[in-house]
Amino acid sequence: MIPALTVNTSGQFTNWTVTAPYYGHPNFNPVTGVFTVPSTGRYAISATINYVTTAAVSISLGPGINPYFAVQRLTPSATDLITGLLPVLNISAIVTLRGLLGNGCVTLAGDVSLNAGDTIALFYNSTGATVTLQIGNSGTNGIVWSVHRIA
Repeated sequence: MIPALTVNTSGQFTNWTVTAPYYGHPNFNPVTGVFTVPSTGRYAISATINYVTTAAVSISLGPGINPYFAVQRLTPSATDLITGLLPVLNISAIVTLRGLLGNGCVTLAGDVSLNAGDTIALFYNSTGATVTLQIGNSGTNGIVWSVHRIA
C-alpha cells in the first residue's frame, strides 16, 4: 500500500508499505515496487488507485492526452498488461474542452499468463498531461495492488 503520493509525470510507483494488514510476498520488493514471478502460470492482478487533482484544471487536455495507470511487465520486455484510464470530461460547445475529473478511483483487474522470472510493477503514464495528482490522502485511500497465482 502507498498511503499518499504526489505525481505529475509518468513513473513507477515505489516505496510500498507491506506491514499488517497489507501482505508482503517474498518476491515483492517494496522499495522498488517490483514483483518477480516465482513460477510460470496464470496470475490474477488487481490494483485500486484513488486520486485527487491538486488544483482546478486551468488548461484543456489535448486530443491525444489520455493519462492512465498500468500494471506493466518490465522483463523480458516492457509491455502493458492491464491498464485503466483516468476519467476525462469532454465538453464541446463553441470550443472543445477536455479535463480530468477532480477526483476518482481507477481499478485495474485481470488475469495474465506470466513466466517464472518475469518482473512486473505498477505505473502512472501521463501521456503528456501536466496535471498534478495527489494519490490517496490517508492511510486507507491510497494505492493497493495484489498478485495471486490462480493456475
